[in-house]
Amino acid sequence: MGNRPVISKEQILDAAYEIATTRGLGALSIRAVAGACGVAVGTVYNSYPTKSDLVNDVVGRFWQRAFTDRMGCCAAEDGEAALGSCDFVNFCRQLAGEMARALEEFRSDFLEGLTAMGAYDLAVARRREAASFAHVRRGLQVALERDAAVRRERLVGPLAPEPLCNLIWNTMVEAARHQKPLDETLFALLRTALY
Repeated sequence: MGNRPVISKEQILDAAYEIATTRGLGALSIRAVAGACGVAVGTVYNSYPTKSDLVNDVVGRFWQRAFTDRMGCCAAEDGEAALGSCDFVNFCRQLAGEMARALEEFRSDFLEGLTAMGAYDLAVARRREAASFAHVRRGLQVALERDAAVRRERLVGPLAPEPLCNLIWNTMVEAARHQKPLDETLFALLRTALY
């Protein structure tokens, strides 16, 4: 027996993500990933028993990179320099821009590929999306807390951090789903209400 290449699940996912983002979700297959990694098909199956498992991890990575990794310094839990230096409204504007860019990248073929998934796989993908969205909403709350210029006495009732950040995020998602730029009115209202 010859030496078989050793490859990690992460390397397999890297190759799958690259295929999905450059050639579309429809081009993603166990065989294509094995070819890109230079390994036997069985090697990929050892890490991903089904194509659905692989697709779900690719979708999970997309949401992680689209939002979780791009949250910026304001939401960095460990960034001491970020404390008190974040402008929440600018952070929201930046996040909306990142979302628009990420979804533009995502739209090419991903959305059609996701709708072609079976009910179980689609439910798994939706759970991953929901987890990523929850993380982003929490990041918004952290950014709000770290903006030293926000008048804390205003963060009550409907303007409390959780409902406010949920409203902001839901507005961003709806604008992105309809491929419309986020109205500057939201940012003007935030600036007036919070500072």
